[in-house]
Amino acid sequence: MKFKAVFSERGLRTLEKGLLPTLEKFGKSCQMLVGPEDLHLIQTGLNTDGMQITARWASDVLFEPDTYRVQSRHNNLIAFSFDLALLSRVLRAAAQNDADMLEMKLAMRSVPVSGGAQPVAKPFLTFVCRGHNLHMVQDLPITKPYPASEIDRLVLEKEVVTLCPYYLDLQGEIMRLQAIVDKLKSISSSMNLVTTKGGSLHIQVEAQGIQLGTEIQGLGVYPAAVAAENTPLATSTPEARLQEALDNGDAFMANIQIKHFAKSLHSSQLTSPAQLLCGIGENQGHVHLMFVYRDPNSEAGFDDNISLSYKLPVRDDS
Repeated sequence: MKFKAVFSERGLRTLEKGLLPTLEKFGKSCQMLVGPEDLHLIQTGLNTDGMQITARWASDVLFEPDTYRVQSRHNNLIAFSFDLALLSRVLRAAAQNDADMLEMKLAMRSVPVSGGAQPVAKPFLTFVCRGHNLHMVQDLPITKPYPASEIDRLVLEKEVVTLCPYYLDLQGEIMRLQAIVDKLKSISSSMNLVTTKGGSLHIQVEAQGIQLGTEIQGLGVYPAAVAAENTPLATSTPEARLQEALDNGDAFMANIQIKHFAKSLHSSQLTSPAQLLCGIGENQGHVHLMFVYRDPNSEAGFDDNISLSYKLPVRDDS
């Protein structure tokens, strides 16, 4: 089992400044899945309070292409869990010492055991920083690499098995949505989230017999063909428009925890996506948020080399 790579400048920047701080807001630990073509940082219910977060980099974007090596008996896949704060500390130390190069590799180290027993071999991610008059080695303890069955479980966890029928782009209204949701947190712990094919987002909360709601219209709908399927609405009030869309089969509703949605929206400030796409699963089993980024090497294209997505659990009493 081998894994070794040197971070690229862009990969290190997106990890240290954006996606790693984002993951730290959801849990203390994380799972790393290393494969021949990409690397995933994954938080499941084992690491969070119920949300699933998946950050992905293409290997030749996160690392210098000629330095990336991964080899294992199970489809050249390696997975393990580690502490996010320790990784942050390693990256800060490299930056503070003006390292010109940061290498990461999987290693086994003999660790002394109290009582005079024989040292025990334990796995680590070893980071080697090099620069002018600098050669610094830091070891980050990790769990024992996962067996094949656990790797396969993690591969399934990271996949969005069924994409939502359609998505709304929330990025243009992110500040407004954050303000609304932050206020609702003091009223209720849960909310109804509704998306419509016509490009409207409805949020409803109910507490002590009082129901509050808001509607945001004019959101982009993806795929675009879905908007064409929308039945024109004849009613004029938000409540009536919502009910009509539900009756026409042009809307999906899910009941979720407000704190999950609020945290997701605030992540936009850290990673600055070009789009924040929100969809509800057809069986209403989850709410899916996808952060879409611009390709820095293109004026128009989106970047599929880096991605971030959240799956928010839907409450059973929805």
